[in-house]
Amino acid sequence: MKPLNLENSATELSEAAIREMFEDNFRTLCEESGHSINAYMKELAFGQVLCYYRKNRKFLERVTQSEVKLSLPEQKTPNDKIPYTIEGVIDIVREGAETWLYDLKTHASERIKADPEKYREQLNVYAHIWKELQKNELEGTAIIATPIPHTLKRALATGDETRIQKELDRWNPVIPFGYDEDEVAEMIERFGETVERIEKSHFESPPVEKLQTKMPGMKSNFATHVCRNCDVRYSCPSFMEYVKTSRNASRNDVFKY
Repeated sequence: MKPLNLENSATELSEAAIREMFEDNFRTLCEESGHSINAYMKELAFGQVLCYYRKNRKFLERVTQSEVKLSLPEQKTPNDKIPYTIEGVIDIVREGAETWLYDLKTHASERIKADPEKYREQLNVYAHIWKELQKNELEGTAIIATPIPHTLKRALATGDETRIQKELDRWNPVIPFGYDEDEVAEMIERFGETVERIEKSHFESPPVEKLQTKMPGMKSNFATHVCRNCDVRYSCPSFMEYVKTSRNASRNDVFKY
């Protein structure tokens, strides 16, 4: 990948500072993990960070509070009244009399738009915490999808600033979700019910059909995306049945268990 040309950029000083912060973070991650990446991948990563900054600079300048940790203790589950605490980390933007909550995700925007309810529910939980703590009105919520589109990645690989800027203009990483009091109330009710099931150790495996279903906005199915990261999958009857019936699953690792 060719380095991005910043010589004529109006944001040269800011982007130079971003490079410095990127290098500091890179060194820290290498020291903590004991791993590194080659120069090409490192430059590609910086290009993505820089593009994200270029695209969202005006928005980032409006953020009044960043990485705000919200905590709402002394909640009770709906049936057994089990106490629990809700926590979340968000960015807050205030413009005039309006307040918006934003949550950054490393998921592609296509994936978020394909399965919006999952993200809406999480934002509703954060909105509930915010309103209970601050006792202020909230105008809306939104997700910011941090991954850059494939078309922009290809433009970065060429080093063509005109093509890069064209793809930047096409990219829209902010996905608004709005805010609804009734939805929030329903979500908190379901949240409490989930806490009750966890506390009572009531866990039920999804059916095999669920494991075979494609994840919304993704090429992989549920078993590949979710089950392969589960430490107890070899004790799960649904996963074992999936392995027996799926051509894509590897049986060697299963049979030894």
